[in-house]
Amino acid sequence: MSQSPVIDQRLPRHVQVRDELMRRIADRVWKAGEALPSEERLAAEFSISVGTMRKAIQALEQEKVVERIHGKGTFVTRAFERSSMLRFVRFRGTEQQELPSAHILTLETKPADDVMRGKLQLRSATEKVLYLHRSRAYGDEVVLVEHIWLPAKRFAKLESYLKRESPPLLYPVYDELCDVVVSRAVDELSMGMLDAPDAAIFGVDPATPCMRIERTMRDHVGQVVEWRVSFVPADRFYYSVEIR
Repeated sequence: MSQSPVIDQRLPRHVQVRDELMRRIADRVWKAGEALPSEERLAAEFSISVGTMRKAIQALEQEKVVERIHGKGTFVTRAFERSSMLRFVRFRGTEQQELPSAHILTLETKPADDVMRGKLQLRSATEKVLYLHRSRAYGDEVVLVEHIWLPAKRFAKLESYLKRESPPLLYPVYDELCDVVVSRAVDELSMGMLDAPDAAIFGVDPATPCMRIERTMRDHVGQVVEWRVSFVPADRFYYSVEIR
């Protein structure tokens, strides 16, 4: 549970309410996929107008913390890999709704080096990370190789689970097993060359051109919960965006 914050009374009321709703989501008062109470009910609880409550919820919606579904209500968002990492992969004749299989190549808990501590914002020099190296494939074609680092303390239950299972999607497991709800991602794309071990997994020559995708994933309160570096060979990379 997060500590109750000291609310700055100088902030506009809708910002104060937004911060309190965010705290409740972080404390899992409402879990990912669950509906928030109605605006009218929340407004009555906070002794504010419905309009002010609507502004607070709109702020959460803009930050992708909640989503409105017409006729149903406002729900805490889920962040799934189906709509994230896989958008960088060329599907090569498969149905787009089909999830690639996952194969765990390495799974270990180890001391965090300076780079890992910086990326995961770990405070202690003695903290450890859970490292996961896995491939994603459609049939016999590997389309993605991932290197994932997680704060070991926060994901203490995950290692034993992944020794038994290799789920295609990790974010729902974070939620259900470790009470970690991912909310926001920053993806940085750059061109690079595959090193020999990853090239062997793809079945291509070392130094094959590839797209490098570095992801920093945060929870609803902004804490870094995952650092991930993924590689896709150039001929298997695909990205489409619509701008309006």
